[in-house]
Amino acid sequence: MTHEVYCTGTCHYRRLPVLITGMALFAFCSFFLVRLFPQWVAVWHDPRKLLFGLLPMGFLSFFAFLGAMLTRYYLTDFRVELRIDSQGVHYGRRFYPWAEIGSLSGRGYRGRLQLLLHRRGRLVVDRHLLTDLGLTEDEYSHLMERLDENIGGLYPHLRIG
Repeated sequence: MTHEVYCTGTCHYRRLPVLITGMALFAFCSFFLVRLFPQWVAVWHDPRKLLFGLLPMGFLSFFAFLGAMLTRYYLTDFRVELRIDSQGVHYGRRFYPWAEIGSLSGRGYRGRLQLLLHRRGRLVVDRHLLTDLGLTEDEYSHLMERLDENIGGLYPHLRIG
């Protein structure tokens, strides 16, 4: 089988909504972390109150970190590359060989279609393969036809489209 590329795309994080969301999350959660931390430290002597305080502190810390990462992605112009080829699906640093993929389909998003990858096995999470432009109906149909012709026969478990 020859190495053929069927689809490529990029998801850029240098968009204003990413910056606004990141900064808002970081500022909001950091504000409450700073306000709650002295109260949480004051209950070190009571293990129940200490453990009870871990939940909101952990929640706020996670979302503050998420906001900082989104802001960093915006500032560094972070990109995630998508490439679908005869070997499998490459999305960012991840590679999904065709043998591990259960289905590849599309979902509508802002008038365009974004790809959705479902891996085989138990306890797997669907992976949205977001790109900036997405696919039109015609591009999606053409991609699914090419994949079905070239890849579908090699992997009977694979559902395309």
